[in-house]
Amino acid sequence: MTTVALEDIDDIDWASLNHAYGSAEDVPQTLREAVGADEEVAGEAIGHLYGSIYHQGTLYTATPWAVPFVAELAADPRTPRRAHLVNLLGAIAASDDAKPEVLADVRTALARETTRLVPLLDDPDVDVRHLATRLLGNLPQSEAAEVVPALRARRERERSPRVLAGLLAAAGRLAPSDSAEWLTGELAQGRPAAARAGALWAIADAGLPWSDAASEAVVDLWLNGDPLTSWIWADDPFADIVARIDSAPFADLCRTLFERGTADTARNAIDAVYQRCVRSRSARDDFAPLLAAGIDHPDIRVRFAAATAVRDVPAAAPLAADSLAAFVADPCAEDANSLEARLFGMALEILIALGDPRWRTPFNTALVAGRLTSDVPAMLIDTDVPCDPVLLTAVRERLAALPPEWSTERGGYGAMQGRMLWHNEISTLTRMLHHWGPAAAEAIPELVRFVPHDQWWAVRALAAIGSAASAAVPVLTQVRDDATAAWPHRLDCAQALTALTGDIGQLSACIAEATAAGEPVPAAKMALHHGLPLNGAVPALRDIATTATADEPAAIRVRLEAARLLLQTGDTTPPLSAAADALDSRRYTADAAELAGLMGPAATELVPRLRTLLDDRHQFHAAALAIRRVTGDPEPLVNAVRRRLPTFGAGPWLMESLRELAADTAPLLPTLRELVDGDAAIPGIGIDGRQVQRDEEQRRQLVAVLDELQN
Repeated sequence: MTTVALEDIDDIDWASLNHAYGSAEDVPQTLREAVGADEEVAGEAIGHLYGSIYHQGTLYTATPWAVPFVAELAADPRTPRRAHLVNLLGAIAASDDAKPEVLADVRTALARETTRLVPLLDDPDVDVRHLATRLLGNLPQSEAAEVVPALRARRERERSPRVLAGLLAAAGRLAPSDSAEWLTGELAQGRPAAARAGALWAIADAGLPWSDAASEAVVDLWLNGDPLTSWIWADDPFADIVARIDSAPFADLCRTLFERGTADTARNAIDAVYQRCVRSRSARDDFAPLLAAGIDHPDIRVRFAAATAVRDVPAAAPLAADSLAAFVADPCAEDANSLEARLFGMALEILIALGDPRWRTPFNTALVAGRLTSDVPAMLIDTDVPCDPVLLTAVRERLAALPPEWSTERGGYGAMQGRMLWHNEISTLTRMLHHWGPAAAEAIPELVRFVPHDQWWAVRALAAIGSAASAAVPVLTQVRDDATAAWPHRLDCAQALTALTGDIGQLSACIAEATAAGEPVPAAKMALHHGLPLNGAVPALRDIATTATADEPAAIRVRLEAARLLLQTGDTTPPLSAAADALDSRRYTADAAELAGLMGPAATELVPRLRTLLDDRHQFHAAALAIRRVTGDPEPLVNAVRRRLPTFGAGPWLMESLRELAADTAPLLPTLRELVDGDAAIPGIGIDGRQVQRDEEQRRQLVAVLDELQN
């Protein structure tokens, strides 16, 4: 291989630049190793390049300086592993996750390499050509005049379906208006399927006018299979395409694919409809019948996709109830990971949410047999299903069949996964008993088995049952007094004993003992929770809160916890010191900012430190909220809410911010009203398969807070 590309690399002051892991001074050596003869070393180096100058999509100050060297290596046919380098450049070109100045420098660096990179379209390596389409298509649009003619020229010679589709995607991304006629022409019958699919994706991606011919092409191409697989431009081209189609043609297209297509096509249609329901509130009623129809499809994969959607879309659930009830009437599959078993569980969840009693018998049978995931019993808690003798008996039988502790003799990933499932099931069932409280008193023998093994909800369930759980007093006392047990667990048992006996003195004594044993933080938390005096815990907390921790994350976290507890006694000096040191160390900065906010004006000296966090991509909201609480200045928090909404939606963080802003919420009201009244769902990250529920819950919360502020 050539070494020309790296001749000047050491002339750059890499130590003054940074990547994801700090100083970028290792970039030259990493690049040399990435193209070296040792395959193992090269693999590690390539992985480090991805993880450093392009870390999970984020770009750094070192990235634009690395681009010319990566580009020259990638363009040289003698360089080994060139496809990895082309892929890295394409990922960098497609990213917009960086500070504005870094992004501008990256764009400039890439544009300077255009002439060197365009010949990659004619590379003999099909993988290089394929990856080059994404790279070239994501160059700055200023480079279109040089790149688009090369894309057109390659179109006439290209035979690889993936590359052919990529050429059109690149043209649509780089020069959408100028390429519109070309892309439309590629939809014609007789053109290669990959070309038609790539053109459809490019038209949708660029937001170009959508025609009936385009809808017909989608049906033609995807009715009996997938014309684009393993494509660098999109993991799911079909989903990307239909997501950008207006309602009327979208509805017709999905119904046609569902009714006439293969099982895979029908599942794609159901998935597309569900995603439309996730994004559009009006779509939920419009498409409920189609989602419900999916429950009766002969292919279980389609039924599973439909059940996932029906569980999340309230309008569809009543329409599917009879089909789901018929399905759960049959015994559940023994393999809990099978599609049949998972579909069985989802069907039960839907029926429970509907209040349809047909869930009861199959639920009890499957629960006793150990064939339910923890999500299904958790639905009983979420929907507040009351305790009854038959249900309680099933829960008791299942708990009795479970080992009270996981064997430490098992090892490996399978054992770890098994332990997690065991833990989740016990936690869910004991949490259910906690939810039922005194009505679950007959389950005391089952709960007692788990107390010594630190099952958190078992102890709390006994406390919720109250005086009727007196049979648990001996084991709770034994664990409370066990010097080998963890103090949080001992304190929990002491708290439960107080609930069972009414004797608060036992809890006070345990708190004092924990403090004397060097565990003042959990002891103080328990004392404050019950309104008990901290007494001897205060000096120990003050000692923790004022002791320098250097750069030790765990110690910083404990110090902040101690400082927060002290603040509740009215002592602001140690919390001020702890918050300042954490902010300076850039460790647990969100917790430190929250602590500063709780101090209010007493934390005025921390405001300059907090303002430096306003540019931090992770901590800007915590800093803005603290600044508001310390100074009363609303502007940083208003700006932070605007910045955070598109990513995090309207969760508890927003409700807290709006209540803090109160009358100063006015600049945000138009945006917030649109979130409430508009058709588009509230943006943000949600749990897959629960996004509609998330939107509707956040919408209710937002309406309540806005009404509260208005009144």
